[in-house]
Amino acid sequence: MQSRAWIRRSFWTGAALTFVALLACLIMLVLHAVGDSTGSVGVWGVFLVAIVAWVVNFVGLVALLAWRAMQEDNSAAGSVSDSSTRGS
Repeated sequence: MQSRAWIRRSFWTGAALTFVALLACLIMLVLHAVGDSTGSVGVWGVFLVAIVAWVVNFVGLVALLAWRAMQEDNSAAGSVSDSSTRGS
């Protein structure tokens, strides 16, 4: 299975979403300091969307890592039982 590729993509997506959230937060603070409250509220929405997407990505990444760990445990257990039955 291509779980390594999906895990890698999920890590990069998380990094990009973190960058977008930090950039939106910075822009929001600058707009608020300048006095553009409407623009600040709009960028706040972008920030919230980026955070929600980051949380969804994080949950998916944890699920992918858990699935991969279970697959490795199953294959390791299968190879141990196969080698023990072949030896006797």
